[in-house]
Amino acid sequence: MKKTFQFNIRKINKQRILMAAIAVFALVGGWMMIQPQSSEASTPNSGNISPNVGNMTSWVGDRATPVPPAANGEPSCSTGNETATNCDSYTLVVAPGDWSGKRISVTFNWQLPANDYDMVVRQESNGVAGLQGDGLTPAATLDAIVGTSGNGTNTFEEVIISPPNEGATYYVRAIYFAGGGPADQYQGRALVENTAVEAPTAQCQVPTFDNYQPPVGFEGRDDGGEPSVGVNWNTGNIMSIAFIVGARTTFTDSTSPADPVNGTIWSANTSPLLQTNFDPILFTDNITGRTVAGGLIIAAGTTQGFVSDDDFSTMFDNFTTGGPTQGVDHQTIGGGPPNPAATTQPIGAYPHMLYYASQSIATATVSASVNGGLSYLPAVPAYTLAECNGLHGHIKVAPDGTVYLPNKGCGGKAGFARSTDNGLTWQVRTAPNSTSGSTDPSVGIGAGGRVFLGYSGADNHPHVAVSDDRGDTFPIDFDLSTSVGAGKDPLTAAVFMQSVAGDNDRAQIFFLATDSKAIGDPVGDDAGVPYKGTWFPYVAYTCDGGKSWSVVKADNSPANPGKPNPVQQGVVCTNGTTCPGGTRNLLDFNEATVDSRGRFIGVYADGCNFEHPCINILDNSGDRTRNQGGQRLTLIRQRGGMRLFSAFDAAGPAAPSLSPPVNVSSQRSGYNLSWATPDDNGSPITSYKVYRGLPGGSEQMIAEVSGSE
Repeated sequence: MKKTFQFNIRKINKQRILMAAIAVFALVGGWMMIQPQSSEASTPNSGNISPNVGNMTSWVGDRATPVPPAANGEPSCSTGNETATNCDSYTLVVAPGDWSGKRISVTFNWQLPANDYDMVVRQESNGVAGLQGDGLTPAATLDAIVGTSGNGTNTFEEVIISPPNEGATYYVRAIYFAGGGPADQYQGRALVENTAVEAPTAQCQVPTFDNYQPPVGFEGRDDGGEPSVGVNWNTGNIMSIAFIVGARTTFTDSTSPADPVNGTIWSANTSPLLQTNFDPILFTDNITGRTVAGGLIIAAGTTQGFVSDDDFSTMFDNFTTGGPTQGVDHQTIGGGPPNPAATTQPIGAYPHMLYYASQSIATATVSASVNGGLSYLPAVPAYTLAECNGLHGHIKVAPDGTVYLPNKGCGGKAGFARSTDNGLTWQVRTAPNSTSGSTDPSVGIGAGGRVFLGYSGADNHPHVAVSDDRGDTFPIDFDLSTSVGAGKDPLTAAVFMQSVAGDNDRAQIFFLATDSKAIGDPVGDDAGVPYKGTWFPYVAYTCDGGKSWSVVKADNSPANPGKPNPVQQGVVCTNGTTCPGGTRNLLDFNEATVDSRGRFIGVYADGCNFEHPCINILDNSGDRTRNQGGQRLTLIRQRGGMRLFSAFDAAGPAAPSLSPPVNVSSQRSGYNLSWATPDDNGSPITSYKVYRGLPGGSEQMIAEVSGSE
């Protein structure tokens, strides 16, 4: 019941999340090839495009005022006839030529935010000429979805075709969710661009990571959708929340990595103040140790919250924020030092400002707290619908008090609203070379104020843009999809970017990604040809202020050392209620932070676990029907390598300071020992020595094992 209702709320507040289609027209060098058309057609209805950068083709929607609108996405398009009023399509044929290093940006633009056109781009794939898509006369198999765009109430949609397939036919479909008719038709455009700039390889000590899950029977273990995470630097405890269960996790660090059974303590803490939760959120002020958390109650967009100063041992001051002056969905809480020059300042003993932001489609508003999160001032708009989409990411506060609220769609760009006066006024800044993707971007802020904006673009690739002037300029903007290293397949899709920084030159970005080359939309509704992809957790890292980056897979499980550990099979759908079963289980976001020793800490919902056959699919061969479809609460914790605070880098080269935990399983011929690679303390591990205990407490070495595992 909870999941179904949450999806419906998302549908309302994001204004559905599937979407429309476009088209492209071009005549190049006398070469022209027109495919058979569906009855839906724009003006003009087709065209070709060649691989020269800057080549552009355009068209205009020509449906009359849509009655009824295609308010349920592509499936509600009226079946094919020339009088269809709620969808049209454009056929784009990719000309022969050199398309390496090129992409096609397909966009819709219109004038009034009250109108709404969504986009679905399909590729001819089923061998039947013409478009076969949802809502048309059904074929045995629909043409494969390449990408979708449905950014809520704004005036812009975009899908990136990257790389375009030479000679392929694409159908750009416009879905008139709330079309404006002849007075405000969408303008379609296809433009050939260079692909985004690839990042140079980082010259850092490679960080290593481990994944931890609560034990069987832990309350909320498998209800971990949309988790938040924080660390109390005074105690070292990690706080997280998903649905109504707050979790406190303590690592004893007697081994490296921490023993998942004997070295990890999980405590479930359900606040009596929180009875239901349609959007969980948590923030831990790592300096003061205060945790502020809560959940969306739906009524008037209210968040029922609580405060804890002792890591969930006690909870007090049940507060309510949201309501008539605030948004109704996708709330976030953040905090940090105030700007001492601003008018609004903390009152009383609590030294930091806290902020609550939420969106309401037409705008997003932010309310500041001057008393440590116990109550909140009247909300002010962070941006208008003319500037950005309603949906935003998690709020972050810089050491100088600058507040950042990231957004994936501000005029078709990734960016953020920022405040330099403790939340009184806000300005929008965007990365000019970015594109708008399907999931929230995230801001990591270095000790000197450097901003690392992690975002998933319209090409679905992971990207990062870096600014040293609070977003006024972004001299660095890299595509991280090829940063996995030589000889490895590039990442083709990424979701849920989460950025965190430490020293001003160090940052890490956590995301889920796949290297699948399957035709289809990895974050769409999986219609037509079911998308096949195997998704893993990844972390991108830099140690030179963002000038170079590398990406490492972060899937190791100390409970199953050395075994591949995928998160999801098939598609990670972000399209709300249009998602098929088993694909929306990961919902909308994950989160990341840093502990006092510079270790990265991340949290996510794991949809594929070791007790399920999906864990053995490693080659992008499984579609959504092969997925477990779960939401298991999972922490990622850094073990070794480059820390986010250089003061805690490995002191070596020296011998590892801690031995690994050893897993022992009984075999008919004896016992099998396995262990994960420990933090190497900057010194390569050449061998392990295995000892057994003897009577009287002494030990005897029985074997020496070469290698790192």
